[in-house]
Amino acid sequence: MEGNQRMNRDKLRLGNMLRVSVVAGALVGALLVPGAASASGLHPTSRDHDGDGLTNGFEKYQSHTNPWKADSNHNGLRDSKENPDHDGLTNKQEQTVGTNPLKGDSDHDGLKDGQEDSDHDGLDNHHEFQAGTNPEDADTDNDGVDDGQEDSDHDGVENETEQEDGTNAGDADTDDDGVKDGEDGDANGDGHDDQCEIVNGNDSPLCEDDSSEPGEDAAQG
Repeated sequence: MEGNQRMNRDKLRLGNMLRVSVVAGALVGALLVPGAASASGLHPTSRDHDGDGLTNGFEKYQSHTNPWKADSNHNGLRDSKENPDHDGLTNKQEQTVGTNPLKGDSDHDGLKDGQEDSDHDGLDNHHEFQAGTNPEDADTDNDGVDDGQEDSDHDGVENETEQEDGTNAGDADTDDDGVKDGEDGDANGDGHDDQCEIVNGNDSPLCEDDSSEPGEDAAQG
């Protein structure tokens, strides 16, 4: 009987050793082969498997795009550059500011996410990305001047004024006419005087058409 008990103890000990070996082997394998977890579908949510600029977690739980395909709908546009909710922000930009890429107005306050001014610096989120500033930091370069008062493209016009004019705060010559926005009477190329539009709003019928010769409107009246 004593021999049988010893044999049973030996079997139990051997079984425990085998189980420990299997677990240890699996752990070592996972460490040596980083792709093993991804291959099984257990990819970390902070990684970007398809290299499209969106994390796996954001694609799976927010934009509902394919984390394994950079262009989920095969339209020639990377998932990060898509704007499915038409709010003025791309998926990647929504990921940055923490808004919902499938809801144009994430916080239901009546403003589209691109029109929100998250850091209260005078620039909405859309124009912050356009100017290359941080929509969550009122003074991106920490120089004591709010991003709205900066002149990111060095065209002689402050970012906030470019936002009001409808010009690009990241492009010194928005309409590509060879004249910097700060020296261009119609920098956004819409046929209306910029200063008039600042007062009366973009495309206001009150603003003189730049294409008209001086006195032409009066003659027609």
